[in-house]
Amino acid sequence: MKHLIKIITAFSVLIAIQLKAQTPISLESAYEKAFKNNLNLKSGQLRIDYQDKIKRSYTVVDPLNISGEIGQIASAYTDTKFSVNQTLRLPGFYKSQKQLLLEEWKNSMFTLDVQKWQVKREISLVYNELNYQDEKQKLLLRADSIYTHYYQRAELRLRKGESNILEKTTAENYRSQAEIQLENLKKDREVALSQFNYLINDETFYKNENSEFYDFELLNADLNYSGNPLVLQQLEQQKNIEAARLQAEKSKLLPTVNVGYNNSSMYGNGADDVFYERSKRFHSGMIGMGIPLFNGAQKTVIEGQKINQLIAENSYELGVKNLQYQHAKFYGEYEKLKNEISYYKSQGLRNAETIMKTANRLYFEGEINYLEWSILINQSLDIQNKYIDAQKMLNEKIIELNSLNQQQL
Repeated sequence: MKHLIKIITAFSVLIAIQLKAQTPISLESAYEKAFKNNLNLKSGQLRIDYQDKIKRSYTVVDPLNISGEIGQIASAYTDTKFSVNQTLRLPGFYKSQKQLLLEEWKNSMFTLDVQKWQVKREISLVYNELNYQDEKQKLLLRADSIYTHYYQRAELRLRKGESNILEKTTAENYRSQAEIQLENLKKDREVALSQFNYLINDETFYKNENSEFYDFELLNADLNYSGNPLVLQQLEQQKNIEAARLQAEKSKLLPTVNVGYNNSSMYGNGADDVFYERSKRFHSGMIGMGIPLFNGAQKTVIEGQKINQLIAENSYELGVKNLQYQHAKFYGEYEKLKNEISYYKSQGLRNAETIMKTANRLYFEGEINYLEWSILINQSLDIQNKYIDAQKMLNEKIIELNSLNQQQL
């Protein structure tokens, strides 16, 4: 009895875990949770925080140089000397460094927007995949039920001597194929659920809501597509960064200002014929300028940075062309699939049901044999299967087009 109680308890815990692991969630709620918890987005936010913290680092000044001397500095007597030197940059240098850090900070914010855009697209695609798998499962379960019933009937007919082994074997093969596809679908669903929850990154394990096949809506059918603003602003910002970096490299050719202070002793008779003890200190100041005469290497860096500017400009143009190409490609595929879906909804599915009902009636009335019946049933199931595949692909094209057309998150 105790053993039975333990088994029941363990089974109850397992059921509870499974229920928790299969919490339904809407697509919009999945977006919200992913925006809060997704690890890539957290990294993007940390990058913004980092860039925000270092924005003020443009004011970093070269280290203060402090030195000391002891020895025969001014005479045969031993003296001591202390010096303090500081190198300062001209305002243009700090201004260019500040602008570069500001542009990098802006870029980190644009990058996070693009990451959110990508996560939203990925969640939509995997959600559509889960809905597709639900519909596929319904169809396979229906096929399994049909073939199981067919197999039982064929087995009974074989025992009665009303059919041969071929009919039973064919029925068994159809049933086995349906079972194999259901098992494969189960594995595919585990992978899709893992990807879905990886993107959401929440303590609860979610699945898509149980509903009819999710019908995504095309939000914008504008054929004069110029590009996605979220992506283009990031590409534009890369151009701004490279321009700011070029100015920062050029500013390194500016002269530097050197300021110094010296404090030393002068033991013995001075020029004024007065004797000075070591406690007497003498002061002097120094100001100078550092001129980068040997600047060949830095000029090479500047020329290289100009090429980086051209790369950024080319990347922008390439990004625009690629977005336009993707939009044209997906829209063409969308139009083709939309016509196909229209056929299935208006005629195809109705024809599939008519074929199945008629085939079953004729088979049970003895007007067609098992081979003719199986051909008709497979034709009906194939129509339904093609509709589900086409609906999945249509949804994918709509998701891609909506993503490309998205103005803001």
